[in-house]
Amino acid sequence: MTLIRSARWQAGGIRIRLLLMLLVFASLVLVVGADYWLIKKDSADTINEVTRSELTLLAGSLRSNLLNLMTSGADMNRIDESLAALQQEYPEILFLRIVHAPIVTRQYGFHKDEVPHDDLDRQSLAESRTLIVHREERGLDVLRFVYPLKADKSCLRCHEAKIGETLGAFSLTLNTTRSSELKRKHGEKLLIVTAAEILILLFLLFFVLNRLVFMRLDGLYSGAKRMAAGLFDKPIVDSSHDELGVVIQAFNDMSKRLGDLIGEHRAVIDNQSLELSQLMEASEQIGADLPLPDLLHRFANSLTLAAQVTTCRIAMLEDDGETISMKAEHPIRPLPDREAPPCCKEKCPTLWKVIGDKEYMLLHRGDPLSPDEHKLMRMMETQAALCIPIIHRDQVYGIAILMELRSEKREPIDKRKIDICLAMVSQMGAAINIAKLYSRLIEQLMETVLAMAEAVEMKSPWTAGHSQRVTRYAQAIAKELGWSEEQLESLRITGLLHDLGKIGVPGSILNKAGKLTAEEYEVIKRHPEDGAKILSRIGEFKPYIPAIRHHHEWFNGNGYPDGLKGEEIPVVARVLAVADAFDAMTADRPYRKGLDREQAMQRLREAAGEQFDPEAVKAFEACYQGA
Repeated sequence: MTLIRSARWQAGGIRIRLLLMLLVFASLVLVVGADYWLIKKDSADTINEVTRSELTLLAGSLRSNLLNLMTSGADMNRIDESLAALQQEYPEILFLRIVHAPIVTRQYGFHKDEVPHDDLDRQSLAESRTLIVHREERGLDVLRFVYPLKADKSCLRCHEAKIGETLGAFSLTLNTTRSSELKRKHGEKLLIVTAAEILILLFLLFFVLNRLVFMRLDGLYSGAKRMAAGLFDKPIVDSSHDELGVVIQAFNDMSKRLGDLIGEHRAVIDNQSLELSQLMEASEQIGADLPLPDLLHRFANSLTLAAQVTTCRIAMLEDDGETISMKAEHPIRPLPDREAPPCCKEKCPTLWKVIGDKEYMLLHRGDPLSPDEHKLMRMMETQAALCIPIIHRDQVYGIAILMELRSEKREPIDKRKIDICLAMVSQMGAAINIAKLYSRLIEQLMETVLAMAEAVEMKSPWTAGHSQRVTRYAQAIAKELGWSEEQLESLRITGLLHDLGKIGVPGSILNKAGKLTAEEYEVIKRHPEDGAKILSRIGEFKPYIPAIRHHHEWFNGNGYPDGLKGEEIPVVARVLAVADAFDAMTADRPYRKGLDREQAMQRLREAAGEQFDPEAVKAFEACYQGA
C-alpha cells in the first residue's frame, strides 16, 4: 500500500508539473502569437499606408505634368508618349492609362482606350475616390491603383464641367511581386524571431520555475515521504526568505517538533514497556523454583533496569535480627569494588529507621549518614539513593537500595520510578517469603527422605552405616578427580539415597545367611529402579535419579537395569559403583566375612575396565587409605 500511495503521489506531482508547464507554454504562445499578429498587421498596414501615400504623390505629379502638357497645347499623342516614357523608366509599371469620365466622352467623343475597362475603373469614377486593390494576375502579384481626376479652374478652359466634378482617372497597374517576396521574407524572419523569443522565454521561465519552485517542491515532497516513513532527522536545506522558503522552514520546524514528540512518546512507551516487563518478570519470580541468592540477584537486575539507575544492592536481615548484610548487587556498568560491611542498629541508624518505620527513604549526597552507611550505599559516588524495606505481611526481610551515580538532573529518581520500585519490592517480599518457605519445605523433605534411607539400612544390621560409608568413599574419589563443591554436595545426597529402593526388599532376603535364589536375586536387582521411581515423584530429587538408577551398571555393559556401558553411564553412577563395591567387599555379611581393604582394592583393580570405570578406580586407589 505504501508503494502504491508513493507512486500515486509521484504521478500526481508529475501531472501537476506537466499541466503547469503546458499552461505557461500556451500562455506564452498566445501572448507572443498575438504580438506577432499585431506586429505583422501593423507592418502590413504601414506598408499599405506608405504605398497609398507614394502612389497618391505619383498621381498628383502625373496630374501636374498632364495639366502642363495640356496647357502647352500638347495633343493626345504627346500625352501618350509621356506616359509611355514614364512606364519605360519604371519597369514595375505594367499598365498606365487615363480613363475618361462620361462628361469628357460626351464632349470629345468615344475612344476605346480611354473608357473604363472594369468595375474598379467605373467605381472610382462613380464614387470619385482613390481605390487600391492587391491581387494576382497571370502568376504575378499586382497592385491596381485608380486615382480620380477632378476639375479645377484650369480644367474649365477645355472642359465643360463644374469645379470638383470627376473628369477621369489615372488607372495604374504595378508589378508588386518583388515587394511581396520581400514582405514574405520579412514575415518569415519575424516568425523565426518570434519563435526564438518563445523558446528563450520558455527556457528562462522553466529554469526559474525549476530553481525557485519545482526543485523546492521536490524537496518538500521528499521531506513529506521521509516524515511518513518516520524519519525526522534530515531537514530540507533552503536558505531563502521568500514565501516558499517560509513554507519550507515551517515544514522543517513541524518535522523537528513531530520527531521530538514521537521520540518523547517512544521513550515513554519504551520506559513503560520496560517497567511492565520488569513487573511481569518480578511477578514470575513469586513461587519460582530458585535458590534465594539467585532470586535476590534477579530482583536486583530487574530493579536496576526498571528504575534506570546505576546500581541496586539488596541487604538482608540475618537470622539474629540485629544485622543486615549485602547479598546481591547489579550495576549497569562496571563499578569499583566498595566494601559493604554488615550493619547493626548502632552503626546504621538511617537504614534501621527505614526498617523500623517500614517506609521508603530517598537520600542525597550530603545527607548525614554513618561511615558504614556511606560504604553500603556508595555515597562517595552516589548522587541519590532510594532505600525501600522488603516487607511481606508486616515481616521485614531486608532493604533494597537503588543508587544513581549520574547527575540527578539527567536521571532523577522521580515519583514514577519510586512507584514502580515500590510495586516490585512488594512482589520481592512475597517471593522471598515463598522462597524461604519452599527452602524449609525442601529441607524437611530432604530430612524425611534421608530418614527413610536410614530406616532401610536399619532393616538389616549388616547394612547399617553402608550409605554413609559409600558417600564418604565416593566424595574422596570425586575430590581426587577435582570436582567442585556443588558437585560434591550433589554426590553426597545421591550417595545417601542410592539404596532407597531397598525399602521394597523383604528383610528375609536382606538378612538371609545363605546364597540367594534366582528369584530373590531378581528382587534385589529391582532396587535401583524402585529408588528412582520413588524419587521421580519429587521434583527436587530429579537431578539425583540417573545416578541412583544406574549405580549397578557395568563399564562393559553387563550390568543392570539398562545395560549401559562406558560413557553412557552417568559419571556420578560410575563413582558410586566403585565406592559401593569397595564397602560391600570390606563389610561383613551373614553369609561371609569381609575382605581386608587391600584385597578389596586388588579386586577393584582387576575389574577396572570390565565392571568399573578405570579412572574412578585409579582415583580411589590414590586416596582410599585415608578414606
